[in-house]
Amino acid sequence: MIPAVSTACLYPKPTEDALYDLCLHGIQTVELFLNSPSECKPVFAGDLHAMLKRFGVSCFSVHPWTATSEGFMLFSNYPRRCADFLEETKHVFALMERIGAKYYILHGAPAGRVPAEIYCERFHLLAETAKPFGVTVTQENVNKFESQSLRFLKEFCRQLGDDAKITFDTKQAVRAGMDISEAVRAVGDKIVHVHLSDHGSLGDCLRIGKGRFQIAPFLSALAAQGFDGTVTLELYREAFGSTAELAEDWQRIARLIRAAEKASSAD
Repeated sequence: MIPAVSTACLYPKPTEDALYDLCLHGIQTVELFLNSPSECKPVFAGDLHAMLKRFGVSCFSVHPWTATSEGFMLFSNYPRRCADFLEETKHVFALMERIGAKYYILHGAPAGRVPAEIYCERFHLLAETAKPFGVTVTQENVNKFESQSLRFLKEFCRQLGDDAKITFDTKQAVRAGMDISEAVRAVGDKIVHVHLSDHGSLGDCLRIGKGRFQIAPFLSALAAQGFDGTVTLELYREAFGSTAELAEDWQRIARLIRAAEKASSAD
């Protein structure tokens, strides 16, 4: 497992400035949150690649700005919208190929909008579009979206088989009332990427160690399912004071990973 931090934590700071800030603070693995279509242009991608190379930083995942349009475009009952969305995502995939990022994170459709069969069909189309670029599409569990339901995620995994890949977000699980331990048991073998934050009486998106979430056991349970991906800190801007605090939490996650892996190997 590898600790990482998302540039989304620093929103609305421009993406390139957020990345530079994380790099300056010694964070070695990042997730890029792209905030607009223009950030996929080749020149912009080249600048991001140069910055990552300069600092020796790796980017494993990309989270695009398309959350509000995915239901309308990709999961539309109007086929041309779906086709256009697939074509547009190629720009994101090309950027990912340039910077070496593997996982593309999809929010999906709002809850109650799309039958599971059609949903999985469209996800498969997106996954197939990504493969020539060396990119794997992942489904994030998101509150108020289809993926908020563990029942949906189980059916998603059943229908898609090997193409079913999940980005598991702990704060979104808490907001949706999803039992995190049950989710790991049910679909943990399909989880390839994690968005991590703490939670407790003070909120559902807290800095690491500021809540009551038993993170090391959670990571151990994932490891037991074969998970060895990135564990990415994703906080809302009001949850922390400075980038230095993000770097501290990144180091805390690294320590928790070591503890979890040690416990898992002892078992």
